[in-house]
Amino acid sequence: MASTHTQLSVTVFETTISAAEAEQTLLETDTEMTDTTTDRFVYYPYRVFGFDLQATAFLDEFSDRVYCGVDLCNGKELFIEDSPQTTDQVVDKDAIVPSSDDITDPKRTARQYLLELAHKELRVGSPPDLTVVAEHRVYRLFHLVDCETTEGTFLTYIVDSVTGDFHRVYFH
Repeated sequence: MASTHTQLSVTVFETTISAAEAEQTLLETDTEMTDTTTDRFVYYPYRVFGFDLQATAFLDEFSDRVYCGVDLCNGKELFIEDSPQTTDQVVDKDAIVPSSDDITDPKRTARQYLLELAHKELRVGSPPDLTVVAEHRVYRLFHLVDCETTEGTFLTYIVDSVTGDFHRVYFH
């Protein structure tokens, strides 16, 4: 009996790190690693907002478009320097990390985070005006890299396909 995979069309942050580059990065960071293999990946959900920011600090006026993503699994904020570059892809539903039901108002989370940043970075006296001009669900691709050490230990790392940052994944 053939297995069928449900596929979905999703918007994904454009990647800069391929699976081969993720493997090579890990090999180069640890002389104890002898082999790396990437055969799995996951798509992590974010809600990304574009805001028009208007603020006054001392006698200067600021006007800019700023972007903030909210991780839909943990509610963590992500400041995005420039307009996010995205692409549409068809992916297996099984590769998508499910969103948490506990993330109830990501727009409010993004707004509060940007207000805090504006107070800290711009040193504004009164709250800046933030107007939502864009809102999208965007997924971030992470490579799951299996590694073998010189001692024969098998480890799994998750490598961000946008930044190349990696973290050890602990399975129980």
